[in-house]
Amino acid sequence: MIYSPSRLETYRQCPQKFKFGYIDGIKSPIEGIEAFMGSRVHEALEKLYTHLRFCKPMTLNELLTHYHEQWEKEWHEAIQIVREGMTPDEYEAMGAQCLSTYYQRYAPFNQSLTLGLEYPVKFSLDPENRYVMQGFIDRLSSPEEGVIWIHDYKTKGFFPTQPEIDEDRQLAYYQIAIQALWPKTRTVVLIWHYLLFNQELQSKRTHEELEALRQETLNLIQEIETAVEFPTRKSGLCNWCEYQTICPLFRHRYEVDALDQTTYTADEGIQWAERLVVLQLQEEKTDDEIKKTKEALASYAVKKGIETVFTKTHQVLIRFYDNIRFPKRDEPGRAHLEKLIKSKGKWEEASSLDTFALSKILKSGVWEPEVVAEVKRLGTPEKTSWIKVSPRKRREAR
Repeated sequence: MIYSPSRLETYRQCPQKFKFGYIDGIKSPIEGIEAFMGSRVHEALEKLYTHLRFCKPMTLNELLTHYHEQWEKEWHEAIQIVREGMTPDEYEAMGAQCLSTYYQRYAPFNQSLTLGLEYPVKFSLDPENRYVMQGFIDRLSSPEEGVIWIHDYKTKGFFPTQPEIDEDRQLAYYQIAIQALWPKTRTVVLIWHYLLFNQELQSKRTHEELEALRQETLNLIQEIETAVEFPTRKSGLCNWCEYQTICPLFRHRYEVDALDQTTYTADEGIQWAERLVVLQLQEEKTDDEIKKTKEALASYAVKKGIETVFTKTHQVLIRFYDNIRFPKRDEPGRAHLEKLIKSKGKWEEASSLDTFALSKILKSGVWEPEVVAEVKRLGTPEKTSWIKVSPRKRREAR
């Protein structure tokens, strides 16, 4: 099998999706509208630079006309829109906006000499040529002798950070290929054009970074080729997956939606699922009531100055501990807390960052005092109650 950056990224994203597409060879007619828009934008930019190569510059109006014509020509009924409230016309307008801002930013397009468009590259990861990769570079150009720019056009709706760009693998793979083709090249610059944001991001990779990527990729390919199971991996990207109708995570939803009411009601699995839903809701309600009751008991014990509350049949033991509350996931300050713990080399000891466990670590004395002091400053002191219910022991008869 010949690999590509997109194939490897598919495996990283979801091994099951990789199996459907590249091992089983299952083709889906479904195409996400984001991918459709991206293809039309790429085609238009390829047209623009092809005309420039033959000294036939296109006006912005000509470029947009070509884009809209291709949109209409290539449109098909299996295009899927996932985002609610969005229409095909709005996506078409977004693509046109990408082209307009790019044109206005770079015209007359003389920043560098174009060396290739949709430039195919194929290269080996090992001396024996057992592991081969291939891909297509959106545009390859050179601003001066000895310098090559690798361009990639993005129509995605999110804007990455510089650290994320510096870890991106796709263009780094292409750099490996380019340096093999032109070994005398002294500088390779990786350039991403985030068209929806009218932004350009750049990155450079050292020889050591490329060698590390090569080895990482060889390990990944060997994992793929020896894999027996290809598990599903659920993520936000599942909403855009073309294999939902056959995926173990989502297939049953499509089967259920196709059932008539009688068959639906008689289905054993659905009956058990609905029963579990009812029990789960009851459990959540009970857990909430237990929490409120414990808080009320703790307040009662403080007010009475007691540590045990008795009924005629049971006793409730109440203890209070000094604790430190730290930010939970998605709360302000969480990222700062994680960064601090990593910088102190303590991440392996507290990677789960369970707030109670972290508080215990700080009290245990195993961390250096200065580290404890720094971490404590990111928390909030509080009292934590511990409550235990047990049967009341009867007094022995005298």
